[in-house]
Amino acid sequence: MKIIIAILLSFLCTGAQAQMHRDPLNEHEVDQLRENAQDAKKRVDLLLAFSRDRMLAIDRLRNSTKPGLDDPSKIGILLSDLAALIDELDDNLAMYSGHSEDLRRPLRHVIDVEAELQQKLKSLSDNATPLQKRRFATALEDAIDSLSTSTESARATLADQLQKKGEEKNKEKMDRQEAKQSPGTDASDAKHR
Repeated sequence: MKIIIAILLSFLCTGAQAQMHRDPLNEHEVDQLRENAQDAKKRVDLLLAFSRDRMLAIDRLRNSTKPGLDDPSKIGILLSDLAALIDELDDNLAMYSGHSEDLRRPLRHVIDVEAELQQKLKSLSDNATPLQKRRFATALEDAIDSLSTSTESARATLADQLQKKGEEKNKEKMDRQEAKQSPGTDASDAKHR
């Protein structure tokens, strides 16, 4: 009897873990990301689009006039998906930045989209009923935290990349100036000899 209970508990725990680590992406989205695994800019754009889609779905649920569609648990799932997508985006940006990819333009886009999403989450928090807030408060807090962390990271990475590009441009400029001066100096030295 104890063995049967242990087996049942094992299955229940495994099922609970599977639900907790649910993939926020559908098959089509997974395929799109796989197809663009080597293209940092496209992958960032896809993750931002998927995040916007989740926010749009939340807005649709909240504005629905059909009974039951504004279910706080559905909104909570979408908020969890949004947080997971933003975390994935942040991980991707860190990886691509570590590979010395030029992410200045995508990072600016990330900062803009995340600011838009933060505004929508703030509106969701401000306009939710007390019951809704209780039902999806944790998911909302996680999504807000993920966005805040990602935005801070994106700003820091952008500042770092802007600084590095500025240093590279200055070095290139100095190299060009030295190259211009070097042939002239060699030629004038040769004439004096």
